[in-house]
Amino acid sequence: NRWLVIPAVLGIVFFLIELIFQTPDNVTSIILCVGMGGWSSFFTHFWRRKAASHALKWGTLGMSKQLEPTRPQFTGGSAINPVTQRVDRYYPWSERIKKVIMSVSVIVVAILLLLFIICLLFLLRHVTEWHLTFQIVNAIFVEVMNWGFTVVAKWLTDRENHRAYSEYQNHFLAKTVVFKFVNCYFSLYYIAFMKNGHRLFNVPMHCLNGDCMADLGSQLAVFMIIRLTLQNFCELGLPWLLQYLRDWREKRSFNTSLFGSPLTVMPDLSQAERQSKKVDYDVYDDMDEMLILYGYTTLFVVACPWVPLLSLISSVLECYLDQKKLVLLFRRPFPWAAANNEPWDTAFETFGILAMVTNTAVVVFASNAFSGLTHAHKALLFLGIEHLLIFGRILVGFLFPAVPTTVKVMQMQQNVMVHRHLNLGGEEDDHETRANAMLTSQAAPPFVHDMDDEEEDG
Repeated sequence: NRWLVIPAVLGIVFFLIELIFQTPDNVTSIILCVGMGGWSSFFTHFWRRKAASHALKWGTLGMSKQLEPTRPQFTGGSAINPVTQRVDRYYPWSERIKKVIMSVSVIVVAILLLLFIICLLFLLRHVTEWHLTFQIVNAIFVEVMNWGFTVVAKWLTDRENHRAYSEYQNHFLAKTVVFKFVNCYFSLYYIAFMKNGHRLFNVPMHCLNGDCMADLGSQLAVFMIIRLTLQNFCELGLPWLLQYLRDWREKRSFNTSLFGSPLTVMPDLSQAERQSKKVDYDVYDDMDEMLILYGYTTLFVVACPWVPLLSLISSVLECYLDQKKLVLLFRRPFPWAAANNEPWDTAFETFGILAMVTNTAVVVFASNAFSGLTHAHKALLFLGIEHLLIFGRILVGFLFPAVPTTVKVMQMQQNVMVHRHLNLGGEEDDHETRANAMLTSQAAPPFVHDMDDEEEDG
């Protein structure tokens, strides 16, 4: 949330300038492009530094990959496990690869069908001139398709029959990220780069009032508002509804409210019974929601500068509601030791790089800021800005490593303490290192007074 404060404040300033120019296509778009391009590139990097500090506190920093337990849903024949040398379930890769190929085929067909439907919506919007209505319909369609494909992706991943939880989550995330990226952002890319002056189903297309930046900003605003409204309603209402139906079937009356006290929820049951009545919590839903919101906030911010402010308000509200729902609506989750936040860190970093490229392309190719340049000069300018941002990203990574120096030193100190305790509290028996340190020191070596030598001399 603190990282969103500066983009939110600057976004309001640029939005006021946009009201003066009556379009987001003005000179401030260049400043906003470079600024948010750098912000989106540095955000994940500095989050990793913060995560390394937390991992050190929890004792998971540098934790190597461990042998995971087998998922209960994993099926297969019996074979000797080469690691444990025991009989274990085995599923051949030759069988899994067939289902992986089927999953890829389903995703490709679903994306092609999705693109066709979105193009039909744009055609209807252009023919009927009901711009706002079809923007809302498009936003609702995107949310419905996100929910539907999540169900399909889960079914496909279940068929692939992965042994470990990490394998299952990685394959599931890969499917949903690819589809949802196309589903959520294709309309925005189409408006920015392909709509004006092109034909769709042999019908000439044009942007709203001839300004593609304003058209892009209005569609992005509708996407944000519809998503935040529907997402929070479903996120809070669905667990409450499921619990209400379960309570109604059991003929019990439970006082469940997001704004009540945990002690008043199911007061006639024990703590274990209360937990059994609640819905399982899945961190994927919250992380997926934040990833898509992060994409809306950064990918096309030059066309809608006030989006970071809306994201900041949404994030603060989300923290409060997540606190309530974790205590009141969801079953208490079990903690899992993890060295980092992968694969979500990689997903956020990928979105940050795409945001850097997209905002630069929007300003250089889609806006009127460089309309006097030829295509060759625009390409050179695009590459120049991109290389500048990439150089800044590399420089920041060199000056501020992903694991801070203080964290590395503290980790080494902890390793030394652990070594000493395992060595029964004794010091390291390394006389050679100490002798070399004394010889290379600028200070004179200490004088050792030996009484035995004096007695012998006497």
